[in-house]
Amino acid sequence: MLMKNRGLFITMFLMLSAIVFSDISSAQEDVDVVIYSGYFSREQNDGDMAEMSGKSHYVKFYRDNRFIRLYIPYPYSKTVTPEAIREVFQVVNKQSAGSAYIKDTFGVLDEKIIAHIDVFRRIDGEIMFDCGFSAPCKIVFDKDVFKVLKKGIVKDHVTQYNYVSE
Repeated sequence: MLMKNRGLFITMFLMLSAIVFSDISSAQEDVDVVIYSGYFSREQNDGDMAEMSGKSHYVKFYRDNRFIRLYIPYPYSKTVTPEAIREVFQVVNKQSAGSAYIKDTFGVLDEKIIAHIDVFRRIDGEIMFDCGFSAPCKIVFDKDVFKVLKKGIVKDHVTQYNYVSE
């Protein structure tokens, strides 16, 4: 029977494929909207992690597969407002189109911070970026957070970032 209605079968197959693809594409766009709309703050940015590393970390993603990481010295980072962080992201994004490390106040802050501009790539549905010599880091998004998974010898290192809306 399917052979007799080959045209109907092909049409149904194409329609089903289009529906599934549009659902996947739509779901990805929804995730991307959240990714690009605000910025992310590393978990415990004003606590133990910042104190141990000497820096608070903030990350913002851009549609052209770029992301900017800000490293703000601790405890100075405790005095920096979310508005100032947003403004620094805007200034840094306008300053450089390629990958770079820039140390500056960016005309916004009282102390110099480091802005690291980098690129990420999508590979087989996963978001990756170069973070070391052994393997790339993987970024996993979930509701209002993302995690950076870095391969380790014994186990993966996981760093969580929380979403900060605009």
